[in-house]
Amino acid sequence: MNSEQLIKSLLKQGEGEQLEFKEVVRKDAVGKTICAFLNNKGGQLLIGISEDKKVVGVNRAEKIQDELETYLSKEIVPESPVMVSIEEYGSNKLILVKVWAGSKKPYIFNGSIYTRKDGKNARTVKANSNEISELIGSRQKTEVHWERQSALGVELEDLDMDEIKKTIKEAIKANRLSESKSNPVDFLSHFGMFHNGHFTNAAVVLFAKNPARFIPQSRIRIAFLEKGKTADTYIDDQLLEGNLFKNIISVQNFLEKHLRTSRRFDEQNWKRSDSYAVPMSALREGILNALVHRDYSSATASVSVIIYSDSIDISNSGCSPLKVAELKRNHLSIPVNPDIAHMAFLRGYIEKIGRGTLKIIEACKDVGLKSPVWKIDANSVKLTFYTNVKLGGAIDGTTDGAVENKNDKIIDGAIDGAIDGATKATKTKLAVLLKAIVKDEGKRTPDYRKVTELGSERTIERYIEQLKEAGFIEFKGGATQTGGYYLTNNFKRKLKAASAESSRLK
Repeated sequence: MNSEQLIKSLLKQGEGEQLEFKEVVRKDAVGKTICAFLNNKGGQLLIGISEDKKVVGVNRAEKIQDELETYLSKEIVPESPVMVSIEEYGSNKLILVKVWAGSKKPYIFNGSIYTRKDGKNARTVKANSNEISELIGSRQKTEVHWERQSALGVELEDLDMDEIKKTIKEAIKANRLSESKSNPVDFLSHFGMFHNGHFTNAAVVLFAKNPARFIPQSRIRIAFLEKGKTADTYIDDQLLEGNLFKNIISVQNFLEKHLRTSRRFDEQNWKRSDSYAVPMSALREGILNALVHRDYSSATASVSVIIYSDSIDISNSGCSPLKVAELKRNHLSIPVNPDIAHMAFLRGYIEKIGRGTLKIIEACKDVGLKSPVWKIDANSVKLTFYTNVKLGGAIDGTTDGAVENKNDKIIDGAIDGAIDGATKATKTKLAVLLKAIVKDEGKRTPDYRKVTELGSERTIERYIEQLKEAGFIEFKGGATQTGGYYLTNNFKRKLKAASAESSRLK
């Protein structure tokens, strides 16, 4: 579902308990509504819609998006995952503010507690004393949730400080955390993952060096069974015991190893320089959903990623709060593990709340694959991707007939050598962006965002800064509206020399 389809769907749905329209941006009114959504069942606020439900758009949408994100993160307490996105409808840009139901009720905005009144004329109102009492009661119930229970025996030295610091850094950069909370213990305490002298189960799953030592069911099984589901011989079979963030990278590396079918440079569609049997963007969303929404409480709980010759299964224990039909349309997320989901949000893994399943479907459709299938029962959720090619292990290099541009390997090698401290996945994305600039210099962030589909403009800007710091690109032009990004002369010389050397060796 693209932005235009989303807007049409919301307009057709109409205002209600979990949806409200506004014509213009008034921060105070937005704050009250989002606070009320958090104290209720979550909701969506669409800005740029007139009273008669006409799309009028929002001027300076990018600037307003940044201002609203900063404003809401500071003015609503306690902190909550509020997603502010720009949605395009024809020539208009609208602002969509989306939140899931808060897990630390009651939420306060400007000294008051707000809630939503249901019915034909749903509206935001100040909560009365009885409603406030109910909100406090609901918070007490969530405090006994498994992820907030104490993990006995866990000490500070058992936690991965690098992963905690990365999360703090990303949260501060996105204006979702005050510098005063940058100490790891203060950070964990602030988000309820350290209290009464104990770290919580969520802290272990997210940040422990070896979470399986304390929570054995946090392990993930990844395997490749080439000869079908009835065979008993695995080409590759691993049990991952890292924290959530380490496991995300490990699973992605495993998939990249076994699903690559070719490496090529297509002059018409350069962004697919790496071709996989299933789009990596769709697989990442599926894996993230499994890790964030799985049931961690049972000793027999599990997550598995199994590759077969013609399909891939991603399975997790636990029952989805949503039905299969709801996953295939715009929906509000209902996080099973809100603290774990919040940390994934702060790290940038969750960009658009409730849109992950739609991105999975769209990504598969774009490359001509059969639509993935969800199977939900009382104890598990399984997502199956189907391939158009027979999988038989990793293919190193090119497939027959594939056209490989010699600059590809040069750029990959340059990124790998110049960018320190980045994951393999990040380096791959930086290489994709740099190849886009090599092919079409002088464009701006929105242009490169459209052709690479690497994430939000803010994400692209982060990657651009890394490429600038490495000396690959520079900005030229008198103003952001007329200027653009170009290769530096130094990198052009290196690229030319490496290309000539490659030709000489052939």
